[in-house]
Amino acid sequence: RNLASIDKMPKPAESKFFKTGENFSKIKTSDMHGNKINTKNLKGSIIVVNYWYTTCVPCTSEMPELNKIADKYKNDSNVVFISIAKDDAGTIGNFLKLHPFKYAIIDDGSFFISENNITSFPAHVVVDQNGKVYFHTSGMSSNTPKWIAKSIEELKTAASEKTEN
Repeated sequence: RNLASIDKMPKPAESKFFKTGENFSKIKTSDMHGNKINTKNLKGSIIVVNYWYTTCVPCTSEMPELNKIADKYKNDSNVVFISIAKDDAGTIGNFLKLHPFKYAIIDDGSFFISENNITSFPAHVVVDQNGKVYFHTSGMSSNTPKWIAKSIEELKTAASEKTEN
């Protein structure tokens, strides 16, 4: 019943940090485990980015739903999940013992947060296969995970239709 009401909820308000259709700023760094992340090399992939910090209650409360989305696409190399956290690796490591998060996590992400002037958390961006902002929102909304998933599906459908034509 609750899921049905979320399905009827409107799209969350766009954030003031990004503009739909504009190029997404490049991310070139490593995650907490030393895996290199370079969004420039991810052209052709859908990139889902989450900005958060460990003491942000709305950020942590939506993680189980975000994990479900990441699980759904874990075998799809064309969908990449990146989270940018304010906190240091030690703080995040302790946090993850109690709250698993299945995105690639960039610790000490203040540079990327300030580069995009993000002041409201959590903030989310879905970037299309051409590196353009497709969906973005910030703050807590119970339907944000649904709209992230919907955005991924819309982009995958559009890409498969292009391939068929």
